[in-house]
Amino acid sequence: MRTLWVVDPSVNSPETEGVQQILENWDGRSRLFQPALNRGEGPAPGDGYDVAGIVLMGSGVSVHDSLGWQDRLSEWARPIVEGRIRRPLLGICYGHQLIAHLAGGVVADLSDTGDKRVAIEESQIVSDGLLDEGESLRVVVSHREHVVREPEGWKITARREGVPVDGLEDPARPTYSYQFHPEARHEFTRRAGLPDEAVDERLRVDGRRLLEAFRQRVRAEP
Repeated sequence: MRTLWVVDPSVNSPETEGVQQILENWDGRSRLFQPALNRGEGPAPGDGYDVAGIVLMGSGVSVHDSLGWQDRLSEWARPIVEGRIRRPLLGICYGHQLIAHLAGGVVADLSDTGDKRVAIEESQIVSDGLLDEGESLRVVVSHREHVVREPEGWKITARREGVPVDGLEDPARPTYSYQFHPEARHEFTRRAGLPDEAVDERLRVDGRRLLEAFRQRVRAEP
């Protein structure tokens, strides 16, 4: 039976509701890692790669930090990002930035003041990938940094006002990433200070479609 790994590198509180959204309708096994909250927890190189797919979620840290758990996670993820090991991988927010960073992209502050951008916004799908070109998604965003230059050979799949690299895909392997949060629901938005009504039906549907597209990609992998 296929196993989906979910890595929640939250540093303050676990993203319980977000993990539930990621695993919704997943018919295989799953394993949750919380490397920042549970120090010493993987994934790390010793955990191997006996897994069908991985979702790497958001975090309050920067890819430019060098905490112990970050170094171990990066060491584990690097062979997948570089293509030495083929596994479907989805990065969200920090996960998006980490994947780009490991692949040779550039991550920098979103603003000169270092302010965090927290909002409900529209992300435009600009290249076929998990979703079709031309679609527009209603999404939750919460980030201080963003990818300012994509890795060489990678495809930009989504753009947002002020965020030209809102989504990435490696054309050579099933690696996808997005700056926004398709898994975010009320638990996330309340912590971020957004009103409950921000999580409307369209936002939920758009997030589910993207997450289901990745789950389908995991199921389709030999």
